[in-house]
Amino acid sequence: MTNRPKRTTFKTRMDDMIAALENDIVTGKYAAGDLLPSEIALGEQFQLSKKSVRKAIDTLVEQGFVEKQPRIGARVVNRNPANRTTVKFGYYPTLIKEANLLSLIDAFHERYPQIRVEMIPLSSTLRESMEREAIDLITVNLQDYELFLDSGTHPESLEPLATVEGVYPFLTKPFTADGALYVQPLVFSPIVLCYNKRHFQEAGLSEPDSGWTWADVVRANEALSRERERLGFLFNLISTNRWPLFLLQDDFKFKIGPDGKTIYRDEQLKRCLETCLGFVEDSMISLFLTEEEVSERLFAHQKASMIVTSYFRMNALRKSGLDFDISPVPYAKEARTLLIVIGLAINKRGASKQAAKTLMEFLLSPESQQSIRKDTLSIPSLKSAAEYQDPKNANPLRYSMFRDIIPSFRYHVDLNATSAMLSRMNNELLLYWTKMENADSILRRLEATEHPAPETPPSLTN
Repeated sequence: MTNRPKRTTFKTRMDDMIAALENDIVTGKYAAGDLLPSEIALGEQFQLSKKSVRKAIDTLVEQGFVEKQPRIGARVVNRNPANRTTVKFGYYPTLIKEANLLSLIDAFHERYPQIRVEMIPLSSTLRESMEREAIDLITVNLQDYELFLDSGTHPESLEPLATVEGVYPFLTKPFTADGALYVQPLVFSPIVLCYNKRHFQEAGLSEPDSGWTWADVVRANEALSRERERLGFLFNLISTNRWPLFLLQDDFKFKIGPDGKTIYRDEQLKRCLETCLGFVEDSMISLFLTEEEVSERLFAHQKASMIVTSYFRMNALRKSGLDFDISPVPYAKEARTLLIVIGLAINKRGASKQAAKTLMEFLLSPESQQSIRKDTLSIPSLKSAAEYQDPKNANPLRYSMFRDIIPSFRYHVDLNATSAMLSRMNNELLLYWTKMENADSILRRLEATEHPAPETPPSLTN
């Protein structure tokens, strides 16, 4: 037996050497004019022969990172006048507040002055943005990730990634396909109930807790509401992160018929929708809040005592001066809530993949994740940062409640549904919520216009 490396691993180790040296050059470990380690030293570090090391360095020469100087070695070259690499970063504009993104980028520029981050706000589909803007690093939520699932198996345009140690494991599962991770979770939030503590005290009500059902909400709404002055409970029903709660809590799953189409004319689905409509009849709920942040604005002005929201949206309340808190979202049959996750992905065809990787690693570092925890109400994906107790940021008092309700976290795919399906339903259900059509006619039309469902990606059934 021998300890010599297997022949089949030579190329992998050579690729690792090229990637490592590219990263060291891009991040400034080796500046323009510096010599790379000797061929002997590189061979020992990456367990490669001199021939393989020379071949790897030839690749770096072709890519413009280094130049060979006879009897001296491989010297790093000045790749552009400013000696900078530009990474194009496509981001959701909401992350400016929800992750204090601009401050993080400023900190990155200070740490890596040789890398310039070009910020590109996303205004179209992620695939279009990647192709049109040539984005290197991009923010991705679960709904947009589905658009990358080429052929129902894996997102061909995204770079496979290594799992970051310390990130909550349940966040990576929906972004994993065929055993490979394609999106690194950055921040997340469950849907929760947010309430005004002073309003509850004035009404003589006990504050919501994990045992609250929707019936408790209705009773509290009656005591908290003030005609023409304040809503007791505000539920933005027209959102695919709201009404599907009732489906999840009733343990509903969409079924596929023999023809490959989704079955919508289902008695359990109809009953869940009727439960939602019951809130329209029995509670003071506004249906026409097409902008999600409107709920938080009304809450901040004390025009609503309770809202269904997320940790992301609560960032609008950080400096409101309100004494507010949160509790688990009320439940019907089962205590379940939706989980929203926003992550980072690298464009496989990007021009600055190494710089993109460096930026991604920085945003997922303990330092950056701790900054998100201290400067926002969003929950960072790194467990150590998420569970940090910040005495200066104690509102809401029950911020850490998310740890206790992890077993209740669910995704849209747990309904056996795609985001496209739910968006299509959302458009049709507007007619139902406003009582312009009954549930039977809505569900019948959805079923009649349904296309055969694609094969469910393996990663989404785990």
